[in-house]
Amino acid sequence: MADAKFARATSWEEIIAIHRKWMRDYNMQRHWAHEKREDGCHSPIQVLAWHKGTMYSAEFLDRILFATRFTRRLDKNGYLRFQNWKLYGERGLAKAPVTVWIYEGSLKVEHQAVMLSQYSVELQDDHKHLQAVSHPRLADTPFRSPQLALFDLRPGEWLLYWKTPELAPARRRRRVAGIMQLPLFDPEPIDLAVGAAEGRDAAHPRSHLQLVEKPPPEQ
Repeated sequence: MADAKFARATSWEEIIAIHRKWMRDYNMQRHWAHEKREDGCHSPIQVLAWHKGTMYSAEFLDRILFATRFTRRLDKNGYLRFQNWKLYGERGLAKAPVTVWIYEGSLKVEHQAVMLSQYSVELQDDHKHLQAVSHPRLADTPFRSPQLALFDLRPGEWLLYWKTPELAPARRRRRVAGIMQLPLFDPEPIDLAVGAAEGRDAAHPRSHLQLVEKPPPEQ
C-alpha cells in the first residue's frame, strides 16, 4: 500500500517519515473489514484498543534481548571484531559503535537501526560461539563514505570476513614473597630550576645548564 510513496522518496529520512505516516493512517482510518460492526468501531485502533497484550518488565526484556544483541565498535577500515571473526560493517562509519544481532542462523550489523551488513552463521554446540560464517550481504546505506575508492570492487572481489587467531588468556603475574625488582638505574634528584636552594652539595649541581661568563674583550 505504501510502495508508490516509497518509490518517490529520495532519502532515508523521507522513507522513515512515509512509513510512520502509513502506520498511523493504517491504524486510524476506517477499514472495510470493520464496516459492518455494530459497536461503532470501524478502524483497527478502535477495534484493538482494548487489547493491551502481555506486559513484561524491562529486566525481563533485557535478559532476552541482550542474549542475542551485542555492541561493538568499527575499526578505521570499517571492520568489527566479534569473537574470533572479523566482519565488515561500513567504511564510512570508522570508529563508530554498531549493534550486532544474532538470530535464526543470521548475524546482522546495524547502526542507528539501519542494517549495514548481514551474514549467514552457524553456531557451536553451546549456541553462543560462531563456528562458520558465509554468504555476506552488504546494504546500500546513507553512511557510505564520500571518499571514492581507488578500485570499485564488488562484494565477491574482496574479503568481507575472516577468522582471526584465538586470543590467548591473560597471564597473571606471579609475586614471590621477599623478592623486589630493583630499578636499572638509580637517578639522583634534580632541581627544577637554576635558582633553587643555595645550600646544595657541590657534587649535586642545581641544574644541567651551566652559565659561562662572557670573556673580557681583548685589549
